[in-house]
Amino acid sequence: MLPVQHNFNVIKGEAITLNVGYTNAVDSESLFACVRKYPTDEEYKAKFDVAVSQEGLEGDELSKIILTLDTNTLDYGKYYWDLFLWSGEKPIKCLIKGEITIVEGISNRGK
Repeated sequence: MLPVQHNFNVIKGEAITLNVGYTNAVDSESLFACVRKYPTDEEYKAKFDVAVSQEGLEGDELSKIILTLDTNTLDYGKYYWDLFLWSGEKPIKCLIKGEITIVEGISNRGK
């Protein structure tokens, strides 16, 4: 059932990479994923880099969607994100949505 809910915590400064198997053929230009502080915000805080591959497919997958995000651009706290399939200038379908919580690391500030 779409959209799939995917929440996660990440330490500020870590890169997020998500590999999403999709059962339809799709190209990166028809996908958009971003992060907003609040779901109702007009401006997004960060945008995922989106790539699509046909390598390493499993089961009935026709595309592997690869999402990457650098968390250095985000302040600590809770954010909302989603991945939408677009057709031209229109959003068609939300594939994944969720929350990202950016937390402070402990050992990543030096020895």
